[in-house]
Amino acid sequence: MDKRLKNKKAIVTGGSRGIGEGIVKRLYNEGAEIIIADIREELAENLIKDLDHNQISFFQADLSQEEEIKKLMDYTKTKWGSLDFLINNAGIEDGYTLAEQTYESYRKTMKVNMDAPFLCSKYALSLLEKSKTPRIIMITSIQGVRGYKGNISYNTAKGGLINMTRVLAVELAEKNILVNSVAPGFINTPLSVMKDGNLEWDTDWFNDVYLKYEKLPMGRYGNPDDIAGAVYFFCSEDSKYVTGQTLLVDGGVSSTF
Repeated sequence: MDKRLKNKKAIVTGGSRGIGEGIVKRLYNEGAEIIIADIREELAENLIKDLDHNQISFFQADLSQEEEIKKLMDYTKTKWGSLDFLINNAGIEDGYTLAEQTYESYRKTMKVNMDAPFLCSKYALSLLEKSKTPRIIMITSIQGVRGYKGNISYNTAKGGLINMTRVLAVELAEKNILVNSVAPGFINTPLSVMKDGNLEWDTDWFNDVYLKYEKLPMGRYGNPDDIAGAVYFFCSEDSKYVTGQTLLVDGGVSSTF
């Protein structure tokens, strides 16, 4: 490969598994140096062992805590002195209706899914300003652009993240910091496992609504590398005049809304 991101520096939050792991692998293959910021140390260390200890490092952080995000950026400053790409990927899902949702669980989801990207962006700003190609990339969801029963905190956070993308794009354009988001559809990750242990696409409901009635035009779920490709685009010079955009990577689902 051409390694078009050689010598670039990236933070990937939630980079130990799922979409985050796919992003780490793609940026690594393109030559970037990476900090995985995650709470799951064993998974991250196993991923690093499979790839390259010299090119990828791990910083354990509970991203629901402001002080730990500050420590992450202090670590980045000490290690690199600057930052090219901040990939706000970390997220959790709870799957409650309004009647079932407690304020405590609502706030927990919002802290990780929306507050953390805000705080990471805020405390990374001085590092991004030192880069010649600074980017902030949010991993949102198609659930942030439509109503979806039984997931109020997750959907609300992802919708807020899409608008945060627009606001930051406008605000940071004068600093040449490009801000975009990628909105996955049905992707084969641990978040696709429902509370009962079944995968979304193994249910009669999914097969009826999305396949029988062709609400998912491509007829299959995506994989983390599908999202990683979109993230790479936003990191690359091919997107140097693109900001404030949300790219839906969903197999065509959004076209049938």
